[in-house]
Amino acid sequence: MITYQEKQEKLFNEIENKFKQGKAPTSIVEPVKDYARDRQICLTSVVFLSEELQQSIGHQIIEKLKVTDNKQYYYPASSLHLTIQNIRVVHDPPRFNDQDIQKAKQVFAKVIRKYKRFSFQLKGLFDLPTSLGIRGYCDQILRDLVLELRSNLKQVGVPDDKSYGSDEIMIGNVTVCRYPTRPNKEFFTTVDQLKDVNIGTLAVQTVALVTTNSVCHPDKTKIIGTYNLR
Repeated sequence: MITYQEKQEKLFNEIENKFKQGKAPTSIVEPVKDYARDRQICLTSVVFLSEELQQSIGHQIIEKLKVTDNKQYYYPASSLHLTIQNIRVVHDPPRFNDQDIQKAKQVFAKVIRKYKRFSFQLKGLFDLPTSLGIRGYCDQILRDLVLELRSNLKQVGVPDDKSYGSDEIMIGNVTVCRYPTRPNKEFFTTVDQLKDVNIGTLAVQTVALVTTNSVCHPDKTKIIGTYNLR
């Protein structure tokens, strides 16, 4: 019987291949010239990475890619995160208000505490048209958590406005680089060499509800609330 992680791997590959065919299987962030100062803001929930994982990603991936093409936007260590559930995608002006934030806070306070702590295995690169990330694999607890969050957010009038490759298979992604312009050939050669990189385990203990821009830049990020899994 196929495992949930195998289903996730299949979905990762399908999404990459469909984009290469010119299709758009999921929502992605469109390129901007200056990601750090981008005024487009989203409402979302994330897990920030430990210092150990930050350093591992820096040494194994970011430093090697910077050598090949320093014109791209590489995430500072403190910005590295994995999204659990989007609420409103980036936009200027924001597609949410204070009332929406309060509704989201109530949903997360009710739902998150019902679930046990779990983890992601961060291994392999996720190559998208406008960004590069690390694949995050976990078990079905992510699916159950995300589906309950989406259902509750919809019930209170703040439905998720992002499109996904699947409504049943949930995947994790830690974006490490966004492209203000098309990277050079050497960059993608290095991406191919790092394709099977293994970063380690991301333990999910606390989920942060935040407003931020597409790169979770410290100057643009505000933590609305933090919610602990049991």
